[in-house]
Amino acid sequence: MIKFQNTQTNNYLPLQPEFEILTDYYLEHKERNKHNQSTILFYQFKMKKDMINVITVIPDGCIDILFCCNEKAPFANVCGSVLQTKTINLHADNEYFGVRFMPNQETHKMNYSMKEIIDQEVPLLDMISIDFMIVERLISERDFFGKINLFNETIRKFIFDTDSSSKVIEYALHNIYLNRGNITMIQLAKEIGYSTRYLRKQFEEHVGISPKLFSKIVRFQSSISMLLKVNHCTLKDVIMENGYYDQAHLINDFKNFGYMTPNKFTEKFSARTTYSTL
Repeated sequence: MIKFQNTQTNNYLPLQPEFEILTDYYLEHKERNKHNQSTILFYQFKMKKDMINVITVIPDGCIDILFCCNEKAPFANVCGSVLQTKTINLHADNEYFGVRFMPNQETHKMNYSMKEIIDQEVPLLDMISIDFMIVERLISERDFFGKINLFNETIRKFIFDTDSSSKVIEYALHNIYLNRGNITMIQLAKEIGYSTRYLRKQFEEHVGISPKLFSKIVRFQSSISMLLKVNHCTLKDVIMENGYYDQAHLINDFKNFGYMTPNKFTEKFSARTTYSTL
């Protein structure tokens, strides 16, 4: 069994392209935990006035807390990662504030397990025991960084306990991110020094899905990121960087997650990145 050492930070951070592109505006801000490892992404966007209230979300392996900042009809939901692309209903001309966090940000204070919220939306107040007035304060705050500060001061402590993170999962995730998801469970188990059965059990508890499926999501997200953010990126580049056997293998991955083909994705989004990172 290996002796775990502090892993270097990784740059993997999943995207939800339609949040970023098919909205009036999009802002984001990234923070790392006190060990400078896991990332929390804060983001804010406003739906367009002429939107049909529908936006597409894709698998990302993360958990989001989404706040609707409409003071007349506010809500705050915890959203588990979807396993296939699906549409969600949001209100036109409304502002939304979100918090996206990676697996292994310990959430033992939540009333649901990670597995129970996969592909589900659960009201925040059902997940953690806080006063709705805290949520109302955050929703009423107009400034993006004001919302972030309020979340960190009032809600964060009810969700995260970074002192109790699983070193097994931490090291496994680091290896998956490092390899862009292109790693087998046998390779991963050998690298960590545990059996594939134990690794699968740990992933179910801390991530909610199997390490094999999580790795596929990471590779899918890595491909999306390259197509969207790397200038002059070709499908050949994506195939080589992410360990796909050929173009058919890449297309099959996109289809398995219920998404459009890589070519259609590039046509739809490649020239439309308009968000701001703060």
